[in-house]
Amino acid sequence: MDINTLRQWIAERDTYSILETVDVFTAERTIIHEFDYVIEAPNWTRDGRYLVYNAGGRMVRYELATHTIETINTDFAIDCNNDHVLSSDNTGLAISHFTNEDATSRIYIVPFEGGVPTLVTERAPSYLHGWSPDGERLAYCAERGG
Repeated sequence: MDINTLRQWIAERDTYSILETVDVFTAERTIIHEFDYVIEAPNWTRDGRYLVYNAGGRMVRYELATHTIETINTDFAIDCNNDHVLSSDNTGLAISHFTNEDATSRIYIVPFEGGVPTLVTERAPSYLHGWSPDGERLAYCAERGG
């Protein structure tokens, strides 16, 4: 898509997202998919098969080879924010979800294929930012006591 076509496309939409990649050596950009809604924080799976992002509070898996978009079943956790990370072995997905009881973010882990999330941080707010390479620790930011 040339820049003028892109500008026209943007002007016609109030809310949109463009999923693209950029080659770190050549700076060549490739548009993967265009959305008429907001997506956030795409993360590669280790095998390069998927990009995982959040949209509308849900976690989504985008298969690059087939351009298949699939919502990941996160059971009750349907108000996820852009703080999510994949485990190094791609079996788990850690998410930050705004809970119903107090509308603050807590961290959960759910299987990559989907399922019922397991609570990690009982105190809130907690915002996830990293998963250790050995899979044993999560790094997060939190507000505690003001």
